[in-house]
Amino acid sequence: SGLLRRRDLSKYRFSSVTKCRFKMFKKYMKTISQLIVVSLFGALVSASIVYTHLHQSRIPGVTEFRSNQTITNAYPVSSKSAVKRIISFNVESGEVSVSSGTYFQHEDNYYILTVQHGIVLLSCDAIQIEVDGNLHPCNDIVAHNEYHDYAMLSVDKISNREPIRFPKDFVTKYREWQKVVSPLEPLIYTGFPNTIGPVTLGGRVMGMSPDEYVYFNSYAWSGSSGSGVFDSRGKFMGYIVALDVGRTEYGMDVLENVILVVPHYRIDWSPIFRKGK
Repeated sequence: SGLLRRRDLSKYRFSSVTKCRFKMFKKYMKTISQLIVVSLFGALVSASIVYTHLHQSRIPGVTEFRSNQTITNAYPVSSKSAVKRIISFNVESGEVSVSSGTYFQHEDNYYILTVQHGIVLLSCDAIQIEVDGNLHPCNDIVAHNEYHDYAMLSVDKISNREPIRFPKDFVTKYREWQKVVSPLEPLIYTGFPNTIGPVTLGGRVMGMSPDEYVYFNSYAWSGSSGSGVFDSRGKFMGYIVALDVGRTEYGMDVLENVILVVPHYRIDWSPIFRKGK
């Protein structure tokens, strides 16, 4: 019986040692697991920091620069999709004119608003609309007016552009008009001055002429005519028709910082209402 008791005690001691070692192993493995998790987390954080640094330090490619459309996101302006370049030509005389325009939608129809003086021939056969290097046809000249200097062209839907909506995205209310023509009210426009662009420029209202041209203090050059002008909330308020001419030290000259804008209420919109029926 004494021998059996000693054997039982040895088994008990062996079992206790095994359990103790197993507990130490579990504790050891838990510590190792925690160290692995911490190491992986540290590596992930380090990799994220390195990636962020490299991404922020790199120089964007041309495609990325162009994808900005050169229009600031500080304005809620859908004119990112509204700016077009209108090319008008006369095959017989060789005359070519380039102007800017605004792409808009009324119901299920699509249009481009530009200036009439930028149209060499009042025929869609002599007009092309360039968008990102691709040419789109003019379907119909819906309306034109020499006195107020505008032309509305009917076009097909342009897949990579989103038009502004008429009249939702237009300045229409009395108080909106009061504000938008107030001195020093900020305005912006996007166009193709001197056939480059699109470029976006800002400025402020200087005043209003007796015949209701808005004097806009900004910069424009040949090719800017027809550019849509938007208020600070991104609503369409008019279009550029001309630069002012004044006396300088070199005589009479174009004043590139004084732009004439026609408010869009001077346009007869009835043709597009009739077309939408």
